[in-house]
Amino acid sequence: MKISEALQPLLDRLDTEGQFGIVRLTRMWPEIVGETIARRTQVSSLKFHTAVIKVSGAMWIQELNLMKQQILSRVREKVGEDVVRDLRFVQGRLARREHSKLRAVPRSTRYAIELPEMKDPELRRAFQRLIEAWGRAPR
Repeated sequence: MKISEALQPLLDRLDTEGQFGIVRLTRMWPEIVGETIARRTQVSSLKFHTAVIKVSGAMWIQELNLMKQQILSRVREKVGEDVVRDLRFVQGRLARREHSKLRAVPRSTRYAIELPEMKDPELRRAFQRLIEAWGRAPR
């Protein structure tokens, strides 16, 4: 007997609101539906064994409704047979997702560029702005 099987009855008694189920569903959602769909959807709630999924647009809702049975069978397989019995797709604004921390990449030391003498001050300013913009540009 697995530990998870032994603990499941205890967790079910503690989890009268279904919060553990929504945590599992939210964590497994990208694996269940794939990255493309996961970017346009968000698990919103789990009530009475119905998972409410926020979707970024009406066209995606239509597509997901066509794939509903396929997604539901994968959800049951990954999250548990009795946790989610139905899916409901609703249009809504998705919460901003946290992106993994990007590490800073050190830039090479910048050296001042001396412009040659230019008689036209407007041309000199144009070159200075060009050099500054080049220095700010990502590489």
